[in-house]
Amino acid sequence: MSYLDISVDYGAEEIDHFLPDDRGRIRVIDSPEMNSAVTDPKGSLIQVLENPLRSLPLKELIEKSCRKPGNKVVVIADDNTRPNLHTRLLYPHLLDYLLQDCGVKKEDLGLMIASGTHRPPTPEEISQQILGEDIYKEFKDQILIHNDQQNLADLGFSSRGTPITINQEAINASLLIPVTDSEYHYFAGVAGTVKQLVPGIAGRATTNTNHILMFDKTTGFNTECRLGNTIRNPVIGDIKEMTARIQQHTPVFCIDAIIDHGEITALNAGDLFALHDLANELLSERRVIHVAEPGDLVIVSVGELGINLFQSGKGIHAAWNAAKKPGGTVLAVAPCQDGPGSAGYQESMEAIRDMDLNQALGWVIDHKCSLETFQIGNQKPVDNLRILKSLGEGHIKILSEMDPEELHNTYRMDAIPDRGSPQLSLRGFVEDFLDDNPEALIYVLRDPGLFVVPDHD
Repeated sequence: MSYLDISVDYGAEEIDHFLPDDRGRIRVIDSPEMNSAVTDPKGSLIQVLENPLRSLPLKELIEKSCRKPGNKVVVIADDNTRPNLHTRLLYPHLLDYLLQDCGVKKEDLGLMIASGTHRPPTPEEISQQILGEDIYKEFKDQILIHNDQQNLADLGFSSRGTPITINQEAINASLLIPVTDSEYHYFAGVAGTVKQLVPGIAGRATTNTNHILMFDKTTGFNTECRLGNTIRNPVIGDIKEMTARIQQHTPVFCIDAIIDHGEITALNAGDLFALHDLANELLSERRVIHVAEPGDLVIVSVGELGINLFQSGKGIHAAWNAAKKPGGTVLAVAPCQDGPGSAGYQESMEAIRDMDLNQALGWVIDHKCSLETFQIGNQKPVDNLRILKSLGEGHIKILSEMDPEELHNTYRMDAIPDRGSPQLSLRGFVEDFLDDNPEALIYVLRDPGLFVVPDHD
C-alpha cells in the first residue's frame, strides 16, 4: 500500500506516510500562507519600537520613566509551555536596543518569565526553549521567575470582584515590556498581550477568580467564552480591566508578534489594548478556516502544546470544532511527556471516574468551579466532558507516551494501539478506521490554533 506524503509533528519528531492514498477522503487543514511583513527581524523590530501604536516610542518612554540608575526595566517572556520562537528571535535585538540605543544599564534590566500558575521552568528550558543559550548565559543572574503565591502586590479588586494580585518586582519596575505572540484562545478569545500580565504574572487567587467567569451550568462554558471572541467575553473583559489597573502603577510597552508556519509574519508594538484589538483582526484572516462539512475523523497535530495532557486539550478543542457532532472522532497527536500537567485537572477527573457524562459535568461545575473550590486545571474537565457529550463517549483518541489505562479510566480518552512506533501506530489506526468507514472524511489539522468552521452540518 502506498501512503500520502503528509506529515504531522509529534513533539520534536515528525510522523509521515500514515495516510493511505487511495482510501477515504483526506483533507489537510492548515493556516493560509501569508506574505510576511517581517523580512528583517531586527529592522522590523526597531521600526515598531520607534513608531508604536498609541504610545510614545520606546526610547522616549524610557527617557521619561527610567531616568535614574536603579530604575528597573523588566522585559517579560512566556514560559516553557509556549513555543517562544518570537522570544528567541527578538530578545537579542531588543536587549541590544535597550542597552545601546536607550542607554539602559545592564544591571537595571530584569528578564521575567511569566509562568502564571505553571511549574517554574528549569534552567535548561529557559536556556533552550525560552531565551536561547546566548541570552541565558549573558543575563542568567537577572532572570526573574514569577511565583503565583509569593512576592505579590495587592492592587484591590476588579469590578467583577477579582482580587488583583501581581508580581511585586513587576509593579516596582519603572517600565514593563511584555514580549508576546498572539493566538486564539479557547475561552479567553485571544491570547497574548494582556494575558502575559494576567494570568502570566498574576497571583493564583487572581487567576482562579477570573477563570470561574467562563463557566455556565447548562452549557459548560459561557457561550461568549470561545475561540476568537472578545465581545462580551467576561474572562478577557476582566483581564483587560486588571491590566489597565496595573498600568496605573507601572508603564507598559508591549511588543506582539503573529507567527505563521514557524516565522513571524506580523510585528507590532505599543499600547497593550491597541495591540490586543489589532491581533484579533490579524488572526481572523489567518486562523478562521471554513470547510464544507464536518469531519468523521479529525487528526490534530498539537505541536509544542503536546508537552502535557492539559496543554494538549487546546488542540483537542480545535479539532472538535471541525468534527461531526455526534459521531465524529478526534485524534490528538501529542507525546504528553510531562503527564497530565495540572493537579486540578487530575484531581477532578479522578473524582468523576465512575460517573456518566451528564452526572460528571454537573458534579465538576458544582464542586470544582466555584469561587471557593476552583483551581487551575478544573476548566479542562468541563471542556473535555462537553466535547464528549457532543461527539459521543469514546470519541477522543490520543497518540501519546501516557499509560493507556490511565488515559481511559481517568481522562476518558482512548490511546490508539501501540504497533511499535508512532508512525506505525498512527498508520494502523487510520487503516482500521477506514475499514469501518470506507467513505470517511478525514481532516488533518496541523495547527491547533485554527478555528475550523464547517459551513454545513
